[in-house]
Amino acid sequence: MNIGIDARPLAYGITGNSRYLAEALRILLISRKRDCFFLFSNKPLHPVFNDIATAENVENVIESRSIPGPLYLNLILPFRIRKHKIDRFWGTLQMLPFFKLGIPSYVNYHDLNFQSAKETMARWNYYQHKIFSPITLQNADKIFCLSQNTKNEISKYYPKEARKCTVIYPGVERRKFKKTKGILPDNFYLTVGTLEPRKNIQRLITAFQNFQKKSPRDKHSLLILGRRGWGSEGEELYRYLLSDESKMLSIFFLENPTDDVLGQAISECEAFFFPSLHEGFGLPLLEAMIENKKCIASDIPVFKEILDDKNDIYVKPDETLAWENAFSKISRSPSKTRKPLFSKEDWSWKKTATLLEKEIFT
Repeated sequence: MNIGIDARPLAYGITGNSRYLAEALRILLISRKRDCFFLFSNKPLHPVFNDIATAENVENVIESRSIPGPLYLNLILPFRIRKHKIDRFWGTLQMLPFFKLGIPSYVNYHDLNFQSAKETMARWNYYQHKIFSPITLQNADKIFCLSQNTKNEISKYYPKEARKCTVIYPGVERRKFKKTKGILPDNFYLTVGTLEPRKNIQRLITAFQNFQKKSPRDKHSLLILGRRGWGSEGEELYRYLLSDESKMLSIFFLENPTDDVLGQAISECEAFFFPSLHEGFGLPLLEAMIENKKCIASDIPVFKEILDDKNDIYVKPDETLAWENAFSKISRSPSKTRKPLFSKEDWSWKKTATLLEKEIFT
C-alpha cells in the first residue's frame, strides 16, 4: 500500500505538530515495513528528521522550490498524489485539498481556534481556517482529534462530522539530552511557547514581577523558552525579553532552544508553568510530568484531560492576581515532586501509533 503524508510539519524542526508526526512515523515505519510511505512537502525536511527521510520504505517528494502552503496544498499536492498512485492520504496540518481526493483521506485536528478562540489567531491564519476547515472536515473520511476537547468542539460546531472523529492522544518519552553547564539560571520556574497572544506569556511575566515585589527574599527566576511570534508579544514583549532590564529582574529568555536545552530546562526547573488561553492539547505538560515536575496551568477544559488534581494547580488564565498567587503557593510548597510519580505507560507514543495504524490501515 502507498501511504501519502503531508510532511510539511517536518520542514520546521521540532514543534508540536512535527513531534506528533515524527514519533508516530518512527513506529509505523517499522510495523508497516511492507508499505511505502510518501512524504510530500513544499520545503526540504529538517535534518533532525533524517532518520525518517532515509528509511527504506520512505520516498521523499519534495518540491524543487518553495511554494506557498495554500497553493501547494490545493494545486500541486493533488497532482503529486495521482502521479505516485497513493492509496490513502494523511493530512497532518488540519487541512486537506479543497477538492475531495478520490482515495480515503484522513486528517489530524489539534483545535478549533478559529471558532472558539479566534481572538488568539493572526488574521491571515484565522481566515484561512475559517474558509478551508469546514471543507476539510467534510472531505475527510476520518478525523484524528488530539484531545477529547477538540472532538467536543467539532461535535458542537459541525455535528454532521462528529461520527468521523476518533481521539488519538500524543505520547511522551523522557528526553535524552546533553547537559551544558552555566546555560540556565539557578532555581528557576519554566514556561515554553511562542511569543503570541494565545500563549499568555505577558500575563505570566507581569504576575511574576508582582510576586517578586511582594516576596523580595525569594530567589527564583523565570525562564522562558520559545520563539518570536506575532502581535504585541512578538514585538514589544520580544524586545523586552532581549533587554538587560528583564535579566535584572531575573526573567530570562532563550530563543529557539535546541532539544538538549529544552530537555535540560525541563529536568532542572523547580516547577512548570503553562498559562495558555487556548490549546489543542498541551504536549509540554506531558514532558514536564514525565520528569515528575508539578505543573501550574490554565484552568481550561483540555488541561483537565492531562493534569492530576492531586499534584497540579489550575489557574484562571485571564486573572493576573491568580497567577501571582500561584507563584506564591508553589514557592512555599515543601515538595515540588509529583506524588505518586507520573506513569509514562499511560501516555506512550506506541499507544498513539497503534491507534493510528488501526484507523489508517483498516
